[in-house]
Amino acid sequence: MPEPPKAGRKTAIAEVAASGPEGSQAGFWAFSLSLYDRPGAAQACLALQDRFGADVNLLLLGFWRARRGYAGWADAELGRVESAVAPVNAVLQPLREARRGLKSLCEIEPTADALYAEIKALELKLEQVAQVWLAAASRVGPAQRSAKSPPDRDDEIEAAAVHLAAYLERIAAGDQAALQLGADLLRIAFS
Repeated sequence: MPEPPKAGRKTAIAEVAASGPEGSQAGFWAFSLSLYDRPGAAQACLALQDRFGADVNLLLLGFWRARRGYAGWADAELGRVESAVAPVNAVLQPLREARRGLKSLCEIEPTADALYAEIKALELKLEQVAQVWLAAASRVGPAQRSAKSPPDRDDEIEAAAVHLAAYLERIAAGDQAALQLGADLLRIAFS
């Protein structure tokens, strides 16, 4: 497990969060909300999460990087980015499970609704923290940007496909169901 963030890392994360729209976590968050809100996107992302252990924020990061002109992951970059966000995910995953458990409880205990709403809000805040960490780790990555800025649509689609394929290979190597969900997500993102 990676060490907790040190002062220098916190500074880098705070720097990304405070930077302008091009490199900011806020830009990544707004992009993610927009993509996730497309019809079918949430279902594809959650199916990849639930069936294959995908990190939805990492899925969205690949699309965001493609939009910003990164053609793919540099050597060992994907692993480094996963390691960077692991401490946040270690807290986020059990919280997500608790929220899902509470959803069932809400059906038989009406007073659980308020607790469910609080946990959901906390989960969303942690998702934002995860995105700050991912953006910071990705920002300092060695991946090369495209000469076209911003990339044209075909380049962006290709870059998103490359990011997505690399991540799916990492979490579900050769699994046809994962590949189909990835293809669905790619189609949704660019329809």
